[in-house]
Amino acid sequence: MGKLVWISIIIAGLSAFLGERVVNFRKRALASRELVKNHLPNCVPLKNLDRGSEDITILGNGLALISTGLQYPGLPNSDGPGKIFVLDMNDPRLKPVELRMPRNFDLESFNPHGISVYVDPSDDTVNLFVVNHPEHNSQVELFRFVEDDFSLLHLKTIKHELLHSVNDIVAVGVESFYATNDHYFTNAFIKALVEPFLAQPWTNAVYYSPDDVKVVSEGYYFANGINISPDKSHIYVADLFGHNVHVLERKEDNSLVSIKSVDVGSLVDNIEVDPETGDLWLGCHPNGLKMFMFDPNDPAGSEVIRIQNIHSDQPVVTQVYADDGQVLIGSSVAATYAGKLLIGTVFHKGLCCDLNMAAMRKALIAAVVAAFAAFIGHRYLKLMEFSLAYREVPVKHLKCQFLKNIEYGAEDITILRDGLAFISTGLHYPGVPSFSDEPGKLYILDLLHPKPTPVELQIKGELDLSSFNPHGISVYTDESDDSVYLFVVNHPQHKSQVEIFKFVEESTLVHLKTIIHPLLHSVNDIVAVGVESFYATNDHSFPNDALHLLTVLLGLRWCDVVYYSPQEVRVAASGFLGANGINISPDKRYIYAADVIGHDIHVFERKEGEQLVFIKAVAVGSLCDNIEVDHQTGDLWLGCHPNGMKLSNFNPEDPPGSEVILIKSIHSEQPVVSQEYTDDGKVLMASSVAARFEGKLLIGSVFHKALYCDLK
Repeated sequence: MGKLVWISIIIAGLSAFLGERVVNFRKRALASRELVKNHLPNCVPLKNLDRGSEDITILGNGLALISTGLQYPGLPNSDGPGKIFVLDMNDPRLKPVELRMPRNFDLESFNPHGISVYVDPSDDTVNLFVVNHPEHNSQVELFRFVEDDFSLLHLKTIKHELLHSVNDIVAVGVESFYATNDHYFTNAFIKALVEPFLAQPWTNAVYYSPDDVKVVSEGYYFANGINISPDKSHIYVADLFGHNVHVLERKEDNSLVSIKSVDVGSLVDNIEVDPETGDLWLGCHPNGLKMFMFDPNDPAGSEVIRIQNIHSDQPVVTQVYADDGQVLIGSSVAATYAGKLLIGTVFHKGLCCDLNMAAMRKALIAAVVAAFAAFIGHRYLKLMEFSLAYREVPVKHLKCQFLKNIEYGAEDITILRDGLAFISTGLHYPGVPSFSDEPGKLYILDLLHPKPTPVELQIKGELDLSSFNPHGISVYTDESDDSVYLFVVNHPQHKSQVEIFKFVEESTLVHLKTIIHPLLHSVNDIVAVGVESFYATNDHSFPNDALHLLTVLLGLRWCDVVYYSPQEVRVAASGFLGANGINISPDKRYIYAADVIGHDIHVFERKEGEQLVFIKAVAVGSLCDNIEVDHQTGDLWLGCHPNGMKLSNFNPEDPPGSEVILIKSIHSEQPVVSQEYTDDGKVLMASSVAARFEGKLLIGSVFHKALYCDLK
């Protein structure tokens, strides 16, 4: 029984261990990573490189040496020995040429992996170091590159017990180099399956010279690419499963001291160094599991990463190229020369891409982004200017009292000649506060009464009062029988329509008609000119709020005034940033329309056929909402918002203020514009209308209260 318990414990422990190792391996291999394509322009496949181009190194004169045909355990490969190619980067044909190999060298088992060149400063001879795996062993071949006939002379084969699993190499002398061992064990089974599964930082970098062979750096999960800085003072080592590049300082005895590591977020294979800038170019595997478990229907992708300023406190790591395997499978190296980028692979093909065009494209994109940002910044400043966002007004009060029963705004007010005032209240408007969920209402106020008190109007008819949302209003008195008609802009469910009522008793309205028309898509205010005819302002250029905001940001004057009658509907005037209040002169000859964003009042003359002819615009320096006209003097009284930003970004701690402006002699060459009332929002928030009657002034607001003031 005890033996069975122990066996169960061992099995459970082993299962937990195996499960943890599988999770760890998937994490190290970035098994769940999917990348977004990031292609470069003008990438062309290189000819003759159909069996990979595992490592590439470029000489100063533009000749690129390429190793191809690697057969590596666990990865796809083709039959036949490996080869070394040369590519002249200065030749526009970009055709790799196979190097002629020496006869005294075993070509049949040639299996090249990492490569490096060393130019002897004494005679400029080029020595090529090649990691070779004949029968999957590990050794280094030393060749001399003969440029004249594109051939190699084999000089030496280097073997050593410390060079047991060499992946890459960087030459530092005629016969000396640093090399990485990508495995700790030498047994093929343990190397291929057990070691990756254990995923321990056991691999290393070795220094070799004829006089000295030693381990100079260790602690890597999978030491891979290796290279040297242009000034020869630092060595860079890629840790494939560590997803980073290690920076090591060379000492006089060729030992290495770790300085730091730079994370790159990918499985780094080979490292090439730009001799001019010192930038590191990395060929990477974005998903190692796809690489090791090769599936042609879901191939391993490719990724090129660049590290700039690697010795600074903040190196810049940039993804330069990425592909999901549909174009390039298993990228292993990236090397640059004269604005071109060579990308090699373990077993697929090679690409040559145009970095200059990529840089030009990035520069163009950057220029477009910068221009767009500048444009947005400019339009934002313009929006701040339109909204008078920085304006503060000094308080200028009148002797006032609040009107009873008006708690949720008095957005528009209009007064008959006999002193009866109609008031719309309870507006729900997008972007503006509303303190009541109830539908809107209409009130009547007798200004001749010693104690004027608003009384709610009773509405009869088929109008849906549950969605009643009144905005601008206007009255029309039929001179034939003195009937009074009330026109009300209504926004049920934030739509736009006009309701016509007949005022029949002291506190009763009878609903006569609802008017809906495509041109009346965003009606703000209205002025009646007949029993069923009117002018109305559209305060949006489009019914859609986002599109309208875009037109405001762009400064497009696309809001308009529409004329409506049962026989004709048309745009009568345009050119407004934000058409708002509208009214008519006492003699019915002129129409006045407020451009709330333009901070002015437009004056139009009515012509035969209800044509409007623009006369002028009078600047008022505030965001004026509704317009009321004094029946006797013709003066214009404007309810205004001194700071539109405070209105749209409502903050009860810093509320939007109120302002009443009076325009006298508007048709003269020098109209007189005066400020009659101002408040910082502590008394009245967001004034929208001001109407005068016999020394009294009513001031309404969008969503707050209403004031009854004494002008005398």
